[in-house]
Amino acid sequence: MTITVHPNFRAEKAYIIHVLMEVYLGLEYSLEMGEVHEYQIRLNNGNTLTLKDDFFRYFNNKENYLDKKNIPQDVDRIDSSFSPEGDIIIIFGDKNIDYQSDKIDCKIDVFAGAFFMLSRWEEYVDPKRDMHGRFPAEAALAFKCGFLERAVVNEYTELLWNMLTYLGIEEERRTRYFSTLLTHDVDEPYLWRNRLSPFKTILGDIFKRRNPAAARQHFSYFKEKKDPFDTFDALMDESEKRGLQSHFFFIAGGNTRYEGRYKIEDTSIKELFTRIHKRGHAIGIHPSYDTYRSALMLDSEIEALQEVSPQQVKTGRQHFLRFAVPHTWQAWADNKMAWDSSMGYAAAVGFRCGTCYPFPVFNVLTCRQLDLIERPLCVMEVSLFSEQYMGLSQAEALAKIRQMIHRVRRYNGEFVLLWHNSNLVLNGVDYWTTYRRVLGELRVASYE
Repeated sequence: MTITVHPNFRAEKAYIIHVLMEVYLGLEYSLEMGEVHEYQIRLNNGNTLTLKDDFFRYFNNKENYLDKKNIPQDVDRIDSSFSPEGDIIIIFGDKNIDYQSDKIDCKIDVFAGAFFMLSRWEEYVDPKRDMHGRFPAEAALAFKCGFLERAVVNEYTELLWNMLTYLGIEEERRTRYFSTLLTHDVDEPYLWRNRLSPFKTILGDIFKRRNPAAARQHFSYFKEKKDPFDTFDALMDESEKRGLQSHFFFIAGGNTRYEGRYKIEDTSIKELFTRIHKRGHAIGIHPSYDTYRSALMLDSEIEALQEVSPQQVKTGRQHFLRFAVPHTWQAWADNKMAWDSSMGYAAAVGFRCGTCYPFPVFNVLTCRQLDLIERPLCVMEVSLFSEQYMGLSQAEALAKIRQMIHRVRRYNGEFVLLWHNSNLVLNGVDYWTTYRRVLGELRVASYE
């Protein structure tokens, strides 16, 4: 198979073709340069698939595409038998797909649309930020146009495959299986720090917060000599019952009010590391609040955690999901990290990068693919339950998670779940039943 493209923005085109055709579909191809602004895929049998170059053709290296005015104001949709969802979301390009027995002319700019979602250049050019300096979900094109909960890059990949299949491609695609990545950001390993802490908590529940349910809950834990946030062994128990591995991400520095609730040098934390390691679960980094724009801070925190961790520290997620495209990715790559899982929104569940597959990331400023994999976050429990975000009940949250599992399962993708260790028993509410039901749903999906 030969793919011919126009040489402008060669690095961007080579990257996104590599991700969709090789990383996602597992197909072999040779990339050639041509004079026409289109993507032409010629199969070994001589049949051709031509896709419109409706984005990069309008720019050159002197007039780069990295400008907010180049973000689409809306998207279009077209019904097609080639689409896995019935309709196709068109970020760039036109509605028409003309096909004959030996050729297809697709006017949808599939590659530019996928690049838009995976590279997140939208976040670089749009200055909108929330109170924590994060690109907010409501500013994203996917949210505004109602496709945040659709894995649009996976849809584009299936669209490509279905058109290639129609044209008689002889290669087999990569086989994928539904999988689960369980992650737990450790913001607070323990609720109580000393002997007086439980009494202060319970009195605060009664007189300050006026929450008798929380007081009863905390008193029951106090009687059993358990800390409500010390859920680590219970979480590992639940994972092991289902043949899963838990990934625990620890904060190793920081000087803001959003961290500092524990030190990784504490004896209790070191003992926790040992328990996690001996049980076969994973330890990663949860870089502190201000690291997202400081490669030096990130480097020092990774080094600090590595000094006390019984495992190599190669994975993790940014604290508060604070992320600056492409700087944070570059800092992770410079520190030779294996993968990051920060690409999810705090305010909404969904596919921030438009995909449920891990993928290599791209720096839109250096125009280079980085030696770093992104494993996009799909669902965070805080997004579901927090009143400042989605504010769902447990029943509503479970229904939403089921929808997301179904979506990921359709593409045999990776469902990445974040559930904080400190959010299983909180403010008088017990979330353990819901958590176990989610794990049950994930197990069922893995066997379907």
